[in-house]
Amino acid sequence: MSDQRSRRVRRPAAEIVRELRNLRAKPLRIDDENETWVNGYEKPATPDLPVTSRDQLELLRLSRHRIGMLLVRPAFEQAVTGCFVRVNVSGQGELPDHRIAEVLGICELDFGYKVEQIPTNVALRLRYEDLEMQHEINDVSNLAFTQEEFELWRDNCVNQAISPPTTHTLTRKKVELYNALQLEANPLSLIQRSFSFPLRPPEKVGIMERHGAAYPWQLIIRSRSFRNRRRKIQRGEKRIP
Repeated sequence: MSDQRSRRVRRPAAEIVRELRNLRAKPLRIDDENETWVNGYEKPATPDLPVTSRDQLELLRLSRHRIGMLLVRPAFEQAVTGCFVRVNVSGQGELPDHRIAEVLGICELDFGYKVEQIPTNVALRLRYEDLEMQHEINDVSNLAFTQEEFELWRDNCVNQAISPPTTHTLTRKKVELYNALQLEANPLSLIQRSFSFPLRPPEKVGIMERHGAAYPWQLIIRSRSFRNRRRKIQRGEKRIP
C-alpha cells in the first residue's frame, strides 16, 4: 500500500489548465426537453394568446394620473395608443357610468383644460361598445376595472367582432410605457408659459366622482343599468346568423 502511494505522480499544472480551457470552450448542456435552444436549436416562441381575464386587461389600463405623467413627455401618443382606460360616458349632471375603452389615438380641441395642474388641449380618441368618441383626459377614472365592466366589454367584443388584445401586446406595451416614462418630462412652468389656448373652467363635482368613483346611493342604479345594457348586447349576439 505504501509502495503504491510512493509511486503516485502529481499531474503537471499545464495539463490541468489545458483541460479546464477545453471544458470552458464546450457549449453548456442541460438535460431538459423544454430547453430546445441547446445544441444550436432556438427556443420556441411563446404563443400569442388573447386576453381572457380582467387581471390581464388591467395590465393595459392607464389611470388618469398615469396619463398625466405621460402627457408631459415626448412619446405620449405612441405610449397611450393601444392601452385601455375606464372612462365615464355620462354627460354633465348625470350619474357617472363607466365603460372600458380602447385608446385609438389622440386629437386636439379648440380650447384648453387642466389635467392635474397641467394645461392641455389634447383629448383621447376612444372606442367602446359600437362607438368611437373623443373624451377629455379628465373623463378617465383612476380606479380599476370592475368585473361587471369587464364582462360587458368582453360581450361587446364578441358582438362587434373586435379582436381583444393579446399577450404579445401586453409585453410590447409594457416596454413602450416604461421607455416613455424614462424620457425627460417637460417642466410644468414651461408648459404653462407656452400654452396659448383659452382654459375652460373646471366642472364642479363631488370628490368621489372627481376620482372616478360613485356615491353608495348611486351604485344600485348603475348596477341595474349595466344589467340592462348587457342583456341588450347578449340579445344582439343571438340575432347574428
